[in-house]
Amino acid sequence: MLGTVGELFIISAFVVCALSGIMFFWAAQSTSAGERRLWTRAGRWSWGAMSAGVLVASGILWYLLLNHQYQYAYVYQQTSNDLPLRYLISAFWAGQEGSFLLWALMMCGTGGLLISYVKRRYEAPVMAVVALCQAALLSMLVGLQLGDLPIGASPFMTLGEKFPTAPIFQDNPGFIPADGQGLNDLLQNPWMTIHPPVLFSGFSTMVVPFAFAIAALWKRKYTQWVRPAMPWTIFAILMLGIGIAMGGYWAYVTLSFGGYWAWDPVENSSLVPWLIGVAALHTMLVQKKSGSSHKAALILSILAYVFVVYSTFLTRSGILGDVSVHSFVDLGLYNQLLIWIVGMTVLGLGLFAWRYNELPEPENAPRIVSREFMIFSGAMVLAAISAVVILGTSTPIIGRIFQSQPSTVPLEFYNRWTLPLALGLVFLAGVGQLMWWNKMGVQHLNRVILKPLSAAAVATIAVLMLTPFAQQTVILPTDTPVQEFASAGFTEGLGVFWDTYGYALLLLMLVFGSFFSLFGNGMVLWRIGRGNPRMAGGAVTHIGFAIMMLGIVASSSFDRALPMLGEIRTTADIEDASRENFVLARGETRDVNGYEITYRDRTTNDYGRDEYILDVTDRQNRSYTVRPEAYESDDGQWFMHPGVKKFFEQDLFVSVTPRAATGIEEEASGGEFQLARGDSTVIGNDAYAIAFKGFDMELPNADVADDVQLSVGAIIEMTDLETNETRRLTPVYMITNQRTERYIEAQIEDWGIRLAFTKMDVDSGRANFAIDGVDVMPDDWVVVQAQVKPLISLVWIGFIMLSMGFVVALVRRVQDIRHRA
Repeated sequence: MLGTVGELFIISAFVVCALSGIMFFWAAQSTSAGERRLWTRAGRWSWGAMSAGVLVASGILWYLLLNHQYQYAYVYQQTSNDLPLRYLISAFWAGQEGSFLLWALMMCGTGGLLISYVKRRYEAPVMAVVALCQAALLSMLVGLQLGDLPIGASPFMTLGEKFPTAPIFQDNPGFIPADGQGLNDLLQNPWMTIHPPVLFSGFSTMVVPFAFAIAALWKRKYTQWVRPAMPWTIFAILMLGIGIAMGGYWAYVTLSFGGYWAWDPVENSSLVPWLIGVAALHTMLVQKKSGSSHKAALILSILAYVFVVYSTFLTRSGILGDVSVHSFVDLGLYNQLLIWIVGMTVLGLGLFAWRYNELPEPENAPRIVSREFMIFSGAMVLAAISAVVILGTSTPIIGRIFQSQPSTVPLEFYNRWTLPLALGLVFLAGVGQLMWWNKMGVQHLNRVILKPLSAAAVATIAVLMLTPFAQQTVILPTDTPVQEFASAGFTEGLGVFWDTYGYALLLLMLVFGSFFSLFGNGMVLWRIGRGNPRMAGGAVTHIGFAIMMLGIVASSSFDRALPMLGEIRTTADIEDASRENFVLARGETRDVNGYEITYRDRTTNDYGRDEYILDVTDRQNRSYTVRPEAYESDDGQWFMHPGVKKFFEQDLFVSVTPRAATGIEEEASGGEFQLARGDSTVIGNDAYAIAFKGFDMELPNADVADDVQLSVGAIIEMTDLETNETRRLTPVYMITNQRTERYIEAQIEDWGIRLAFTKMDVDSGRANFAIDGVDVMPDDWVVVQAQVKPLISLVWIGFIMLSMGFVVALVRRVQDIRHRA
């Protein structure tokens, strides 16, 4: 019964929203003041009635979720009896239908605030556009069936309605399951309870600059719209940016791939509206201050919302279902979503093209050495980055023209094209703030930028001298001999040089540009902060951006798996990921490049998930414990959540894969282990004890070949714990004159055991061994993926500062509007 009421309220809200849009349209078109007031008042009341309907429908859905009404498909698919209250609440937006309803609810608030605070001359045309967008959104929820044509997908559909052919509902139409399927394990995370609402608040307010731009073109008010639209634009990009950052942090602390951004198509589809929104804001600033960039401000404001709708199409149409882990399943909304994106694009770009010849032109083009030119250039660079990202994201769609199952572009595509653009962006973010509006002399510019350039140069040199920058960023080719490189032609040699050093050079320039932006905006902030702190929003935002870029460079380019820490990277390392992991048995301690890691125990946490307790002592002699999770869900899927130990200078990221998740039922006979001189261990499930007594440096010459430069034996005592019989073995490790390694095995034939000495470290007294004929690992072992993330804290600190700058700018713009009202 309640579900039917909820459906009626959504359908009613859709109808009333359409009426509200029509009324606001007539108010905008009316030439009579009395008629305009009448239609505007009717539009407001209709919007209020629509908002009430959406609010009631939302309340009903929350009631059904909190009370486990499993006769409804959405409740059954997203909740279960054991789900904690906070996740029962967040289950509202866990599925496609609920997230559409959340978005519609946010749009109700956006429209209400517009009605309350926007000046009356803008209200009717702006609200007509907003109501149109809300009606398109609500159409996704009406859940009507017109013949063979479905209109929307209702969150109040019953299980019997959604699965009419299921035998259980054919035999018993009133069947109600005792429990639900439960919320996706990856969504049971505190960050995912707040990430979607914040993201959708950004989506819902991004419609406002779009509506103002459409209204400006519609009513031929090409210059007045920027001032009232600017605070909404700042708020939209602030909330959208915070939502994206929350999603990145969730990925970092929840997923096991070891990063915060994977260029996933759905991640990209949220990034693009943010980038274009930031570009639109900068062109609005130029238009407001100098009277130029009218066309750019209009087109970018339109495109920001168009790409919000496009991201919705990518996420919810099912078109990316095979290439993105974030994509929703197709609910039959493909055609509706396609109509929505085409409609918004035709409305915005079509009206822009229609009015193009009427748009004002600046009396004088901005000088190159001026703030407006630099800001406009920065906006164009942001638009270019957006174009690269959206092109790569759309390849599955474009590829369908040529093949039935197209693939996505590799990650290298994004890195290769966005890196040089990011270099230009950080430079413009620094120099733009140092310039004056309208004009500035070249000589004065040279004096202004000298200090930040000098400071950036000193800081970059310090990075080269005090950090392993070159060692970590140069990619040495493993298949190109030095002689071949030397004998190559100029063009070929230049290509090899760029393949080896190009990435490092670009990163170095990006570091320099980021320091330049940091110091340049720091100077501006110091000057403004002492005079008028209200004006400091731009400087704070750019400082945050510079810090964030430094954090991205450090954490992405210098991150290393512990087994490869300090090694020079080669192309073979990039292709071979197997060297990044190591195996630990329960109770075993291993030294991995100065990090002493012990797999101490396995426990079950409050959520019934297996936690693996790893004790770590790092290179700074700090001791701590990380608790990564790994567990198998009810449907047989394995989930691995990392344990992250955070410090300012670096994070240690640890993820484990237990033996059960590897699919290895029985360990092969043999394996590898490491011992320090004087240590011992037990192998073969407590069948044998092995003690490493020390190195034998005086081997008989007969045991080694003539081309051997170094030969060392390892003195091993192996004891059968059942019979207490002990045997002594001396496997040999050798290095030849050609720097290759050789081994002489030691055998115990009657035990069926062979032992090889495979690696040594005389300074630490440690040696690696390979054994065959007996299991090395016990039943409880894990594959450990441990990575060091240098200065990743700068990413989060930088983004917090960037957001604070937007808040300062937002407060200032709101105060300016109130002051002029």
